Formats: sequence, C-alpha cells, structure tokens
Amino acid sequence: GALRDMVQNHLLQLLCLIAMEPPNSIDGDAIRIEKIKVLEALRPIKADKAGRNTVRAQYAKGAVQGEAVPGYLDELGEESSTETFVAIKAAIDNWRWARVPFYLRTGKRMKDRHSEIVVQFRETPHSMFGR
Repeated sequence: GALRDMVQNHLLQLLCLIAMEPPNSIDGDAIRIEKIKVLEALRPIKADKAGRNTVRAQYAKGAVQGEAVPGYLDELGEESSTETFVAIKAAIDNWRWARVPFYLRTGKRMKDRHSEIVVQFRETPHSMFGR
C-alpha cells in the first residue's frame, strides 16, 4: 500500500533531506548520520492520536479523463485494508523543528500525480542574537 511503498521508502527520505542539519561534508556517511538524527527525533504517533494525525483511505470508482474506472476493491475482487492514500502530520522533536508540523501525503489514482511534503514554518524557539 501507499504507507509501505511511498511513505516508508520515499517520503521519509525527503523528510530527512529537508529537516536534517547540514552535514560536515558531502560524504555519504556524513549525510546518512544527519538523516538518522532526523529519524531518531521523529515523534512516534501513538495509537490514541493516530486518528487525529493520520488518514488512510482507498480510491473509489470514478472517472479518469472522462473514462469510468473501478474502485480499488472492485479491481482487486476481494476485501482488503491496504491503503491507496495516506496523509500524516509528523513532528520532529528537536530545537530547530519544535512546533513545526510536517504534512506528508501520497496516493494512487488522484486528480494530479504527485507526492508532497508541506512544511509550515514557525518562529525559531530561541534566538541567540535577539530580534
């Protein structure tokens, strides 16, 4: 589904690249270390907050370029809980990204073909030099 295909493999990579601190060098190991720091600071989504911070769905029957298309379950021919769309409100618990939500969204058979990460910037929690 979209969670394993796109979020786990692609969107988390993009999130790491956006949120990581500058590495000491362009060396692959230095970049990997900074990406790991982001993943370690990624706030886990607890079960009681999953409904507020995530959406999982499947596409339904409709039309693509004027042609009728079946829904996911119709194509599959059986029941499934595999999602074809997922949206996540993520948080990174470090000083730079405090209180800044990251919105990760991806889906199949949507009006436009794209995946995205939206970052809603806020003021830094601490300024060493005042304003």
